[in-house]
Amino acid sequence: MMFSLFWAFQIFVAKLGFNKGALALPFQAYMLLSATITLAILVWPKSGSEMVTVYKENKPLFWKLYFANAIQSGLGTYLSIVGFAMTAAINAGFLVKTATVTTIIFAWIFLKEKMSFLKFAVIVIALSGAYLLTTKGQALLPQIGDLFIIGAAVCWSFGSVVVRKILKEQSISADVVTLQKPLAGIPVFLGLVGLSILFADQLGNLGEIIDCCSFSASYIPYALVSGFCQAMAWIFIYRTLAVSTASYMTLMSMATPIIVSILAIVFLNETLVPIQILGAGMILSSGVLIYFSDISKT
Repeated sequence: MMFSLFWAFQIFVAKLGFNKGALALPFQAYMLLSATITLAILVWPKSGSEMVTVYKENKPLFWKLYFANAIQSGLGTYLSIVGFAMTAAINAGFLVKTATVTTIIFAWIFLKEKMSFLKFAVIVIALSGAYLLTTKGQALLPQIGDLFIIGAAVCWSFGSVVVRKILKEQSISADVVTLQKPLAGIPVFLGLVGLSILFADQLGNLGEIIDCCSFSASYIPYALVSGFCQAMAWIFIYRTLAVSTASYMTLMSMATPIIVSILAIVFLNETLVPIQILGAGMILSSGVLIYFSDISKT
């Protein structure tokens, strides 16, 4: 439940920053700095020595975890930040839960977690709800910002499943995985900086969104708070993954879109049309179905 709360606040605070005019790539740089400081204070004193030991004595394990974190907290986070900048906070809050679908699929493929009829039904319901939420039932494809968030969900779920597989096979603290996250995001960040500079003309409007050349100091507090919330969400997500199945972890974060929606309606004056409410309800109902099922054991 705690990672749902921090994840929701991270989405909401990031959206506040973008509404003020923040640019995605420099925003992410300050987020990364804030998350790194938070983990250095809260996690490093207890688990830092273990991470150093893993690096020295088991480099294959270290780099497997690094790869998973680069996909999840590197590429996934950056895709989500661009998506948050381009879509409504309510949409973002519900669309992050498409990770429910992709996590179930990846867990079935890579972890051999059971694919029951109920899980299949959850996939259909959640995807149908995401379609209605993002297109209002009037278009074939979601908007570009929604697609970025869906892409981020794929990265998050794939990274989570790889980490879950490693944690099942290796005796390692979940906090060691968390400590790697800021480091794993650096190569992706530098790659995006290079792309935004080299291919600004080809990227068009997207190039403006991920512009890395200017950033007002007025946006920094939003980025720092968002980074703190991101770090706290990482801590609780991986501690949950260490003791539960990947499917159960993602399904128990269904509180995230509810919290984001309440904040967006109250503070951002966002609304949903009836067919979007139906789609959001379908996404939530998939989580309710799982809560009363046996997925936590399979």
